[in-house]
Amino acid sequence: MPLSLNDNHHLINYHYVEDPRDDFKGAHPCPIAEFERQVKFMTEHGRVVAIPELVDAALQESEEKLFAITFDDGLLDQYENAVPILKKYATTAAFFPITKTFDGLMPQTHKMHLLLSRFPAEELIDEVNGFIRRMRWTYQPIPKDRRITEKRKLRDDVLTANFKEMLNVVSAGEQESILNALFEKLELNEKELSGDFFMTPEQLKGLSDSGFEIGYHSHNHYALDLQPREVVKEEFQKSKEYLLKLLNKFPTTISYPHGGANKMVCDTARAEGFTYGLTIELRPVTSNDDPMLLPRYDTNDLRDALTKA
Repeated sequence: MPLSLNDNHHLINYHYVEDPRDDFKGAHPCPIAEFERQVKFMTEHGRVVAIPELVDAALQESEEKLFAITFDDGLLDQYENAVPILKKYATTAAFFPITKTFDGLMPQTHKMHLLLSRFPAEELIDEVNGFIRRMRWTYQPIPKDRRITEKRKLRDDVLTANFKEMLNVVSAGEQESILNALFEKLELNEKELSGDFFMTPEQLKGLSDSGFEIGYHSHNHYALDLQPREVVKEEFQKSKEYLLKLLNKFPTTISYPHGGANKMVCDTARAEGFTYGLTIELRPVTSNDDPMLLPRYDTNDLRDALTKA
């Protein structure tokens, strides 16, 4: 659903907040000036609040226009480029780091982003299809003439979307094998790149101490709705341990990696003590929403709405 400025309760999500670069084309950043334009609009045409306040207002069918800002992945450019703007406009936000990055490791999603910055998607698909054949796995080759799914990654072209989707469908071990082989071919140093990409635990602790919410986004960034229950439980528990050690408190909000949440994932999240869950369903929050399945718009949806206004 396109974002309408007439609706009252919006969650707006961001990933990369930086100006586009020729050497990094695997993601879709929100330019810094555009981010400030959006924050300025939200503060001038409503209030930016924490997630619980927005959800409570939606459940009560309040007519006050409210926004809540979220950042997935714990990226360094969010800290360097977005946080100063948030402080300039005295707004709050919630950050959802991937805790394996605390150990200098890089999630597979971000390895994909790097690879797509250095290789054409068609060439990467050929490499992956060849790897699957050599390993004698039973997966069908990645198609080039149609989308694997119409449910996500619709902002990517067909080849890019299919490369990403296939790597989310294979098992975690298989995904790691594929990406490690491609990283080795490119001679990329994972630990160095992780330090360039992600906030440090100390930076996240500083954000928490400044009043920003730090939530849960898993340890390995697996698509949880594609994992068995035991993997989902392990992901919850491992990441919660990291965040408890860092913040001395458990997170209460989960941003589902890749937006994926089915009944098993939601039930497991509730059992682990989470109160709110964020998806990537594109619509406003309403009084009918389950707090564990909250919709969120993307920065590009707000950009498009402001451009048309």
